[in-house]
Amino acid sequence: MNYNTQNIQTIDKLKSELDQLIPFSEENQKKLQKKVRLEFNYNSNHLEGNTLTYGQTQLLLFFDKSSGDVPVSDIEEMKAHDVALSQIVEMAKDNERPLSELFIKELNKTILVKPFWKDAISPNGTPTRKKIEIGQYKTSPNSVQLKNGEIHEYASPEETPALIRDLLNWYQEKNDVLHPVQLAAEFHYKFVCIHPFDDGNGRVSRLLMNYILLKHNYPIVIIKSEDKETYLTALQKADTGDLVSLIEYVEEQAIASLKLNIKAGKGEDIDELGDIEKQIEILKREKLTQTKIFNTPKVSYDLINHIDNDLWSPLNKLLNKFSDFFAETSNEIHIDHFKYRKTKTVNNSIMGAARMFADKEVEIKPYEIFGKDLEEEEINNITWAKKMLSLKSATKKKDYKISCSLDLKESGYELKILESNANGDGIMKNKTILFEIENEYKSYFMNEIIEGIQKGISKHLISIIQTDK
Repeated sequence: MNYNTQNIQTIDKLKSELDQLIPFSEENQKKLQKKVRLEFNYNSNHLEGNTLTYGQTQLLLFFDKSSGDVPVSDIEEMKAHDVALSQIVEMAKDNERPLSELFIKELNKTILVKPFWKDAISPNGTPTRKKIEIGQYKTSPNSVQLKNGEIHEYASPEETPALIRDLLNWYQEKNDVLHPVQLAAEFHYKFVCIHPFDDGNGRVSRLLMNYILLKHNYPIVIIKSEDKETYLTALQKADTGDLVSLIEYVEEQAIASLKLNIKAGKGEDIDELGDIEKQIEILKREKLTQTKIFNTPKVSYDLINHIDNDLWSPLNKLLNKFSDFFAETSNEIHIDHFKYRKTKTVNNSIMGAARMFADKEVEIKPYEIFGKDLEEEEINNITWAKKMLSLKSATKKKDYKISCSLDLKESGYELKILESNANGDGIMKNKTILFEIENEYKSYFMNEIIEGIQKGISKHLISIIQTDK
């Protein structure tokens, strides 16, 4: 039966309008194909964690070039997915070849490229490593842990082959019964429930959903990566028996796709606002990556805040976990080698003057940080430090200090994470550089670098505490 949703009438009306515009002019067809190719590949892979940006995807698909520091596996994955997209387009045109297990396995083999190892959880809950075979059904359970901690079970390896065959039989039975959009949506959900492969199930399910749409002369639907939460929520509702929510979600994407195709057929502009914003980002990368940024009050202010909030604060929070190993710990900040004192004594006369002028306009200093107005004073160095005094496990007094030193130069900055120690005399010496980097002002630290610093320093302190006596 067809699901009684409010969208079907709209879909049928738009489909009729689109059919009247076919065939498109060659120019309009090319523009549409280019957009769909880019959007579908980018979004379907991005939903699964691929790190290529929109611009990098565009450069890869249309010019076969890569830019930036991205994993080779992500590049291979994107190119392979593009091949799989071509496969479903051609397969949909072939009336002699029905949808089969072989083709489904071919799609999985195409998108995964080659066997690989990935982290996994064993049946007894312990971390392990698992070899991912491509184009083959799973041989061990691939259940996942949800955000709420519950385990979501998919079909067992033993059940999988029979369930896929049942799904293909269901598809043949419902092919002329269900509305094509509803047929594609329900097939997508049933496939996800089986989760037949060790990896690539989400991408294969969306490819198969679009194969069914293409087979019925409907355009490809694109589930946007920024809509991931809504998409996953619809799938989760289906798990509770509310399949209509997922059907309606896919119908909404089909409506958007039909409208896009109609605009393309009429020769109208098919760039969405999001596309324009993405193009601006691409342009920034192309045109601004070679420019040099020099130090200004705003540049210094933004960088200092970035280091303070995104690097030092989480690092200091981590260092606090080691406080129990020391008799005393404290934090310091030095600006151009002078200690910054956050609190100041305010006498009564000053307070009185403050109250006198309380109703008057207060001067706002947009670039004031650590008591310095960067529009009036230049800062050359800021050093954040964590002192850890008297290691409890040592037989002699041992003090340690972890510091983060930022040097602000004319066209770039230098940052060092250092460790120094004192053996009873209170004088910190034997400085060791744990991390060092020189960067231009346009380049900030990425999360993975910050996490790497935290892990490195943690291991270093653990080693000190384990071996120092």
